[in-house]
Amino acid sequence: MPTTVDGDAVTQLDRFVQDEIDADRSSAAQYAIALDGEIVASRTFGAATDDHRFVIFSATKTIVAMALVAHLADGSLELTRRVAEYVPEFGTNGKDEVTVLQLLTMQGGFPQAPMGPRSWGTSAGRRAQFAEWTLDWQPGAHTEYHPISAHWVIAELIEALTGRPFVEVVHERVTAPAGVPAILAPEVGGPVVPVRARGAHPGDSPEARAELAAVFGRPDLVPAISIGAEALLSMNDPRAQAACIPGGGGRARAADVARTYQGFLADTSPWGRDAIGTVRNGSRNIGDNTSASRTVAGVVAGHDGYADLRWFPAGAPRAFGHHGAGGQICWLDPDSGMSFCFLHDTLEQHPGVELTRIRRINELAHACVHP
Repeated sequence: MPTTVDGDAVTQLDRFVQDEIDADRSSAAQYAIALDGEIVASRTFGAATDDHRFVIFSATKTIVAMALVAHLADGSLELTRRVAEYVPEFGTNGKDEVTVLQLLTMQGGFPQAPMGPRSWGTSAGRRAQFAEWTLDWQPGAHTEYHPISAHWVIAELIEALTGRPFVEVVHERVTAPAGVPAILAPEVGGPVVPVRARGAHPGDSPEARAELAAVFGRPDLVPAISIGAEALLSMNDPRAQAACIPGGGGRARAADVARTYQGFLADTSPWGRDAIGTVRNGSRNIGDNTSASRTVAGVVAGHDGYADLRWFPAGAPRAFGHHGAGGQICWLDPDSGMSFCFLHDTLEQHPGVELTRIRRINELAHACVHP
């Protein structure tokens, strides 16, 4: 039976997002649903137009990591080898033990290692910074989200293996085949919506902890903050956008991301399937006490009942993707063939408010496509 789009469900999704705009919980938003390589439903809301791009933050990570699949396929990159075999400058201060798999699955042990404007613009600068990095814990001992650091190393791996700028390779291998303009580039072909912050974290009082535990299910499931609003708001600076930060600097329209994810589904090669479906790190995350559920390129929803805490819809255990700070939602469901992206401009500071919205958007979006 062919998969169809439910028009009534799309209307409900439209109404919910419009209500978010009307309540000023977002001031600009886009969503897109794709199926069989085409956009089947999309809309732009509030202060944005269809030409506006949004900063997608950590949703950039999967788009960058997927550029490595070709090297896994041809054997020029091996998961069991150490990163320093490809990027020698990385192999200092105990980091010579970090394997490629640990790097890709957030087990490298250097979650907050810094990379600033004086270093990130050149390969030599990045490698010099890598040499200064130290470990917070033994590689492979834990899983902790690496907000920025790991993907600077992944970008350098791409350059080491190709001899070309990583942004060119990411576009050539990941976005261009899907007919999408570059998502990670010094300049993008359209205006970029400014990011804003809203609300406040409820704090650490017993009442606040109880409130968050009610939303997340248990106190230990409430996530720790890995990167603050000030750092995220710095992406409004055109210089930061032009830096093409591989862990969080992508700028895209929702339709661009949804089409890119359709390209992931179209890759039926063994390593393409592996990248979107094989969980290679199921250890517990430091920060929210859930399974990492990580592949070499992103996250899988899983069967353990915590898909919503990974920002995936319930009832889609094989869904794959990577979200972005503030509630940027990006996933594909191999079972239905749909991909979905929701982007908006507002960094909600209350994690309970954010998760409640994400749950509802995912529920509505997943209902839009069915057999």
